[in-house]
Amino acid sequence: MDNFKWGIIGPGQIARDFAEDIKYAQHKKHIIQSVLSHSLDKAKEFADEERAPQYFDNIEAFLDQSDIDAVYIATPHTLHHEQTLQCLQHKVPVLCEKPLAINTGQVQEMIDASKNNQTFLMEGMWIRFLPSIQKVLSVVEEGTIGRVLCVKADMSYLAPKEPGSRFYEPEKGGGSLLDLGIYPVYLALLLLGRPTGIQAWARLTDKKIDEGCAAIFQYDNGAYATVESSLVIQQEWQAIIYGEKGKMRIRRPWNEMPEGIEVDIYNGNIITHRCEWKGRGLQYEVDELVESLQKGMIESRLFGHRSSIDLMETMDEIRKQTGIQYPEDREFDF
Repeated sequence: MDNFKWGIIGPGQIARDFAEDIKYAQHKKHIIQSVLSHSLDKAKEFADEERAPQYFDNIEAFLDQSDIDAVYIATPHTLHHEQTLQCLQHKVPVLCEKPLAINTGQVQEMIDASKNNQTFLMEGMWIRFLPSIQKVLSVVEEGTIGRVLCVKADMSYLAPKEPGSRFYEPEKGGGSLLDLGIYPVYLALLLLGRPTGIQAWARLTDKKIDEGCAAIFQYDNGAYATVESSLVIQQEWQAIIYGEKGKMRIRRPWNEMPEGIEVDIYNGNIITHRCEWKGRGLQYEVDELVESLQKGMIESRLFGHRSSIDLMETMDEIRKQTGIQYPEDREFDF
């Protein structure tokens, strides 16, 4: 089996998780071939850990000299746009961590670059490919709980208020919505589609970064969703899907490996589905990338370019209603 060679941009903790999980991927044997960091010492440290033969602190040298099949971008949100464009211009397939960028203008430029260069681009919305979410979708599709009427989901993390923390700096894409709220927002879009109406609220810092955010999505068919995220309170970290016949609870941590999925048919029995897999589950998005490349595709069939646009446009609307602002917005007349 040929090795699939990865380039890593941003050797932080999520990149370490990624390097561990690719060992469990089904398609091909995956290895870390090259590493890029703003610090050559950090790049070398990660490369040594993963036995990668190449490491760089300059993206042009990284792209020109690395022998790689795809790149995984795991840098802060504000760097995704430019780094992705450079990779696509070099015709290197890209798996970029969520959020794909800061606003819809940036996301559209990235998608345009993917199309113009006929090079694969996928946002790393890893939950789309997890066995737990696949189970949720199958329960819904089988009609077990009937037509979905309501989705409720939250995400929270008590982020330390340290000087220069990425969670609280607009220059680093801080705030709860882009970092955490993106998961509940996506779950609502996945199960109910794009809303026809949005009402949003946020608790802002003096730098216009949201410490907490909540929104209600409305749909023409009467369905609705409530989504929440926070950096200052600890929420339930669960997701509940209510249908006409019953409800389904994805227990905590719902966006990772949950304790289980409970299917509760009204006036009936509760069935609990166990959720188990190796690692954190990043291998499933890797399998999707490899399958897409083998078919000559430039986007995923399960989470394609349109999914990234829908997701970012929805978050942009939440931001416009609540006043969440980033320096990158000025470039696109946000």
